This record gives sequence, structure tokens and C-alpha cells, in this order.
Amino acid sequence: MVNFTFLEVTDKELLDKVFIFRYKVLEEVYPKYLHKAGIVGIKEHDKYDPYAIHFAALDKEGEVCATVRLIYHSPIGYPTENSTQFDNSMFDRDKLGEMSRIFVGAHYRDMKTTKIIINEFKKLTYLKMMKIGVEYSYGYLEESFLRLLKIYKMPYHPIGAIHQDENLGLRYPCILYTEELGTTNPEFIKLWEQK
Repeated sequence: MVNFTFLEVTDKELLDKVFIFRYKVLEEVYPKYLHKAGIVGIKEHDKYDPYAIHFAALDKEGEVCATVRLIYHSPIGYPTENSTQFDNSMFDRDKLGEMSRIFVGAHYRDMKTTKIIINEFKKLTYLKMMKIGVEYSYGYLEESFLRLLKIYKMPYHPIGAIHQDENLGLRYPCILYTEELGTTNPEFIKLWEQK
């Protein structure tokens, strides 16, 4: 059993480690994205990061081994709606967010360990979304990752046609309803009610 620490990132030193970790994952999985975005050096961050709450999983050595961010109240829009076309008028901007940069380190990308990581991130993000009033969050997801998240009880729904992203391949614009995330994971509702 791997021991992880899951936390909301609140200091600059750890946030820098998150950006370094993200760069390594993108270098491995989407090098074309880094090149097209003109990202050089060892850190990956973008224009949405200042409007995001960052979460990280640390391994037993205290190194970042997984990340996710929750963007909300973004005055520049969200990655999903800025990358593809769909009807976004159905969502109240004050209750909207986007989860992205759901990255797991290569050493931990097996079904069992990834499930542990995703489950803890689900819990952290659900509690945070309930606290700040995010009722739904976008995702810009590959079909295979969309299926995997559904297996892990993250019920994203496509809200537009599949889109060929020049850097990231085929992606669906999706939405995740916070209330449905809770009903799919009823233990999270109990945790929220105890707070």
C-alpha cells in the first residue's frame, strides 16, 4: 500500500513543485503542447492558474506525484470553452468552475493506485466546490479518460461534439455536476454534513 498525503496547495514553494511536476508529465505525454505553447524551462503554468485552487498528492518522500486544479471565477473564461464550441449559456457563471490538470505520475498509473488518487481528489474537490458554491465544472476530456473517470465515479457528461485539438488530440467538452458527484459518492455528502 502506497502512502500518500493529499492537500490543498497554499504556499508558493509547493506550488512551484506542482508546476515542475506538471511540466514533466506534459513532456512525457504531450510534448507537442509544450512546444506550441512556447513553454521552456522546467515549470508548466498558464493564464488560468491565478484563478485556480490547486491540490496535490505527495508520496512518502514528500514529492508531488499527482495534481488537479479547480479554476473558478475566472475573468478570462475556462480552458474548455476557450478551446471548443458548445452552448455555454446554460451555466450560471457564478456557480461554474473547471477541473483540469488531473495528472498522475508515471509510477502510479495503474488501475488500483490511480483509483486511490482520483478518489481522494474527488473528495477534496467536492468539499471545496460545496464550500465555494461551484455547482458544475467543465472538463475537456479524451474519450478514454472520460470512461475511466466514470468508472471512478466521476460522472462527467459530454455537452458538445468531440473536438480535434491540435495539441491534445480528440476531446469532448464535458460537465460535472457537484450534486451528482455527491449522490454518486454518498460518503462525501456525509463528510460535508459533518463539517
